[in-house]
Formats: sequence, C-alpha cells, structure tokens
Amino acid sequence: MRVAVIGGGFTGLSCAVRLVDMGITPVIFESKKECGGLARGFREDEWRWNLENFYHHVFTNDKDVLELAKKVGAKTLILHPQTNSYYHGKETPLDSPISLLKFSGISLWARLHMGMGLMLLKLLPNGMFLEKYHAVEVLPKLLGREGYKVVWEKLLKAKFGPHVNEVNLAWFWSRVAKRTKNLGYFEGGFEGLIRKTEEYIKRHGGEIRTGVMVERIEIDGDGVLVDGERFDSVVVTTPAPIAAKMVRGLTIPEIDYLWGQTLILETSRKLINGYWLNILEKDFPFLVMVEHTNMIDKKHYGGKRLVYLGNYLPEGHKQLKMNEEQLLKIYSPFIKKINTHFNKRLIKKSFLFREPFAQPVFPVNYSRMIPNSRLGSGVYLANMSMVYPFDRGTNYAVKLGNDIAELVVSDLR
Repeated sequence: MRVAVIGGGFTGLSCAVRLVDMGITPVIFESKKECGGLARGFREDEWRWNLENFYHHVFTNDKDVLELAKKVGAKTLILHPQTNSYYHGKETPLDSPISLLKFSGISLWARLHMGMGLMLLKLLPNGMFLEKYHAVEVLPKLLGREGYKVVWEKLLKAKFGPHVNEVNLAWFWSRVAKRTKNLGYFEGGFEGLIRKTEEYIKRHGGEIRTGVMVERIEIDGDGVLVDGERFDSVVVTTPAPIAAKMVRGLTIPEIDYLWGQTLILETSRKLINGYWLNILEKDFPFLVMVEHTNMIDKKHYGGKRLVYLGNYLPEGHKQLKMNEEQLLKIYSPFIKKINTHFNKRLIKKSFLFREPFAQPVFPVNYSRMIPNSRLGSGVYLANMSMVYPFDRGTNYAVKLGNDIAELVVSDLR
C-alpha cells in the first residue's frame, strides 16, 4: 500500500518513518527544495554545521523527537544554556525559582506570588480545562498584577500583537508545564536530524520528492488522486489555509496565524551574556534575542558568532515589507541599548527569513475548532494547529506525525 504525505516538515517526516515501520510505502511531496519545514537551515562555506532559519532547540522532556533521533541515528547534545530577560537596561536571569526570588524588578511579595502561581500551573497534569479562560484576564490574579505587568503582559503582547486578548489560558499552561532548564540540540544542527530521518525513510522503501507543489487532491472510489496519481490514502501536513486549497469541496475551519521572522547576524563579537534574552521593555522592535553560539560552540560556524533577532508578526505588519538593511536600521539603536559596544562594523553578514503560518493563535475553547484528522475517505490532516494546547514545536510535530500514521494504518487495515 502507498500513502502520499504532503509536506516534508517534521510532521510529514515522522509520519513517513512510522509508516515504513508498519510496512506501508510513503511518498513525501515537499514544495521546497529541501525537507524540514520551519526547522530547515542553511550553511555558509566556512561553516561545518548548518544553522536553522528560525531558532530551534528541544527540551529534555521532548520524548517524541528524542526517540526519533535515537531511531534514525542522530546524536543529541544536552546543554545547559542561560536564559535571561532584559529589564531596565540589564540582562537578568529569570529561568528558575532562585533567579525569580532574586529578581529586583518586582517586590518580594510579587515574586512569591508569581512563583506560587507558576508552580501551580507546572504541577497540573492536564490544563485543558483552562481553555475557557482568557489568559489576559486570569494571569494578573494567578501570578499577581505586579509580576504580570512587568513580565508576562509584555511577552504576551510582543508575541501575539493584535490577537493577545484572544489567547486562552490552556496555551499558557502548556508553555509553563513543558519548559525545562536544560536543552537539547542535534549534532550538525537540526539539519543533521532531517538528513538522518530522510535516509531512514529511503532505506526502508519510502520515497521523497522535493521541489514538487501539489495542486489538487481528489477522492474517488478506488483511493485518492494526488495531481492524478493514485494512492491508498493521503496525509496533508500543510497549514490549514494551504490544505483547503488542495482538498476541494471539504470544509476546514479558519484559523488565525502569525508570521515568523528572524534577522540573523553573523558578528565578530559576543552581544549578550546568555543564550536567550526575553525583552521586557516597551517599544522594542523585536521580541527576543537569541545568541546561538552562546549555546553551541562557534567553532562549528567558522569562529563567527550568530545572533537571532526574532519576531512573530500579524499579516500586513510594516516589518514584513522591509529588507535586511531597513530592519537593521531600526533594530540597531535597540541592540546598542542591550550592548553599548555594538556597532554595524561588528556585523560580517546578515540573513533574513520569513514564513507565514508560523504561529497559530489559540482562542478560548479552541478545542471545538480543531480540524478533524479525517477530512474525507482516505484523506487526513495533521498540522501545527492541531497540537493544541501545546505550542508549535518539533516534538509535537513528531508526535502528531506518529499519531496520524497510526490512524491511517488502522483505517487501511
């Protein structure tokens, strides 16, 4: 039996791995020249490892992606980077109970209140019941108004922009519940895991077709047609708006998404102290600053330091119309606030990446909106809008791919 898998991100790749393990032949159709989805990367001539277009790591409790890496033979590195927050002109650790107690930006009572609220969320085995509440309404009470104003309100507004008032509390619970201090990364970058996974699929009889844009999926009595080619089933892993165009005649719920944007700087000097820097100041033009080479040795990148300036942006945002030079012009004064030694001469190269449908928005009672995995006879949907209440991430893409493969095979047999 043959199953078409539309999309070569980690949902599609993991689905194909599970299918070949169960004796089914998958054929992946990927519109880009390379698989990997939002985990795709690039490599400069003097670099030994690839770098992701968008900052990536895994948590040490991300069992699905870690099990995939073990299966396909990709080496996982467990690392201990520092996560800081930029507040009142300083980089401040804010990634553990002890660092929270030391945080002078709020009163001692506010620190204790926030710590107790976060602990309560982390201890919840399942926070789905929280989806009926708006995060912006409950968090000031749960975490304390002072702590919410200084930390969480700024982060939520920076991430979700005009959609901030829609986001439900179950999504926030998932962010707290899953986070670990230690992080994982893969030898050679996520590209190393992608290549090992591709090799596994091909070695076990699967097929991968890159640079192929699927136009039409049709259901008929003897299976499913993918641009006229017959398969027993098809799994569509693209975002819902793209899937809706391919699968004619089927209703897929409309979901709001944000664009992902990163401006990557290759620099000759370290810009921040930690790996991750959340911005807790008003009016910054970027959400987060991530110095990748404060986690992964710069020797893998020709001795250069690599820094991401990351954003989630709504459709039509002015930054989405800017080029690298224009973005750097508005970013530079704010980078200099973080590091007074910064100037443009430190930048050796820059790289700009954008992707639509990077971040689904999860409103109140979103579970009622999740698309059905079975779109029709032999046609299945599996994308990042369906990993709810968890946020987008490689681990959940892998889990979703595993689950949809199991569903497809159970229906076929």
